[in-house]
Amino acid sequence: MRNGTPNGDYLIVSNESPKSTLVIDKYGSIIVHNISRHEVAKLIVQNFLLSIGMPEDNLKLERGEILVQFSLGKSVLLELAEDRFTDIILDEEIGALRIDAKRHNCRIILFNNGKGVVLGQSSKNIAKLATKYWSEQLENEGALA
Repeated sequence: MRNGTPNGDYLIVSNESPKSTLVIDKYGSIIVHNISRHEVAKLIVQNFLLSIGMPEDNLKLERGEILVQFSLGKSVLLELAEDRFTDIILDEEIGALRIDAKRHNCRIILFNNGKGVVLGQSSKNIAKLATKYWSEQLENEGALA
């Protein structure tokens, strides 16, 4: 691990192996970015705490939401998609679709170039299922080019 970099009320620590980023707040809470496996995140935090001479006795882990990026490999006809689905709105401000993926308990932001992100899900696999499901729905409605 490299030395931390202060950023406002936070300290950012980069880890090369495995590649991850630790965000530490002023209360000592640590968020591990880029690691989806609970066990690996715990080991990274334990290693960090040991490296700075802190005990791991009171270490508590919580699993939070993840951000999953994806690309459909096709362009999206935004207006057509919005017209065909009640769970989709076109956000003119960012030029993207906002999909309320209730079936998979998440939200999807999808741009016209077919790239997007899944928000609000704690499982990478479920986020992938949501992407696949909505890709198929859009394809079936002729909203992908």
